[in-house]
Amino acid sequence: MEESSISWPFSGLDAHHPYFRVIYPFFIFSLFFLFNVQSAPGADPEETSRSKTLEISQPITLASAGISITPVRKTKSDRFDPIITRAADRYKVDTALIKAVIMMESAYNPKAISKQGAKGLMQLMPRTARALGVKNAFNPAHNINGGVKYLRQLLDTFDDNIKFALAAYNAGSSKVKRHGGIPPIKATRAYVKKVFAYYHHYKIEMIRET
Repeated sequence: MEESSISWPFSGLDAHHPYFRVIYPFFIFSLFFLFNVQSAPGADPEETSRSKTLEISQPITLASAGISITPVRKTKSDRFDPIITRAADRYKVDTALIKAVIMMESAYNPKAISKQGAKGLMQLMPRTARALGVKNAFNPAHNINGGVKYLRQLLDTFDDNIKFALAAYNAGSSKVKRHGGIPPIKATRAYVKKVFAYYHHYKIEMIRET
């Protein structure tokens, strides 16, 4: 087999030729530049897009509590802001706390249904919904108003102790009263911690927006 020969761009020029002295350094610099552009971080559009996706989906970690949370996109939650604000004003409940409970209960899914039968954004049980006068638990306005009204009742019951009120929202006020605080139920304790993490998140978010 005949050996193939490689022809280099400047193989025909003498090293002392004037053109060689001018063009050769430029050629080397061009190769160096192209190599660095292709290998530089962020140069690949696909890689840049992938990194942005990861940045969006990464959970937020509260170092002090060691709890990771993943709030939904604002485009999904902001549409309920007018209803949340009206309910917050009506029942004198912190807007950030309402948002935190909704995020924890349903992740802003107005059609959510739990295995136990809780429905809507604030996951109202049928019996609780009836007692609160909620006609349609899947209607965002009805559900949020009922849920915030219930949260206000629990805050009043436990002297505005937010942690006790949240524990009662999750496990029932009778268990909180029986134990004189958050009951020793693993799921309820985790619930309170995570709602507080979301509460902290929405507090900061609201401050940044003002």
